[in-house]
Amino acid sequence: MTVLLVEDHRELAQWLATELRHAGWAPEIASTAADARHRVRQRSYDVLLVDIGLPDGDGIALCRDLRAMTDAPLLMVTARQDVEDRVRALDSGADDYLAKPFAVDELLARMRAIRRRHHHDDGPILECGPLRVWVEERRAEVAGAPLALSRREFDLLAVLMRHPGRVYTREALLEAAWGYDFYGESNVVDVTVRRLRGRIAEAAGIELEAVRGVGYRLASPPPP
Repeated sequence: MTVLLVEDHRELAQWLATELRHAGWAPEIASTAADARHRVRQRSYDVLLVDIGLPDGDGIALCRDLRAMTDAPLLMVTARQDVEDRVRALDSGADDYLAKPFAVDELLARMRAIRRRHHHDDGPILECGPLRVWVEERRAEVAGAPLALSRREFDLLAVLMRHPGRVYTREALLEAAWGYDFYGESNVVDVTVRRLRGRIAEAAGIELEAVRGVGYRLASPPPP
């Protein structure tokens, strides 16, 4: 899913783009209103993420222009807290409004929500025995009961559930859940896998098996 990130603060834009990529989005960055208009004329996006304060114009005016050019879901992001600004943004065509500072998980949830409202799409569902995962919703359940997972546990599980029985190397799992730019502890995959293994084995009876010297795989569930 593609997202146009309209943000003139370079460090913030790069950080948000990294977080969006980790969550499965394909972000593009526009640092000015003019660049945003140009990009929207050239291609379509699944979501537009627009900051109100831009160096070459007001984000609310840009919102009106973009709404005339595309029906893509649009989320306005700003440091302004005034109710009047929120009302102006929504009246100008924004589908939702998020004030800075915000948690990344809330941003992702709001992006998924406005996309669902536009496309009536719950996203792909992965299944393995009684375990089901809604990738875009970022939720999992076992036999209808919610399964509480951390962000990284969910990312690893989604990768493993795409191909039950397939062996994934630690490097592949690290890239999928943390990205190329991760500089943390080298055993972070093993630690997260151990936590995830306990959760799904207890709840769903599905084994997350270690393949010595290679990595991990999600064992196919036994026949009923």
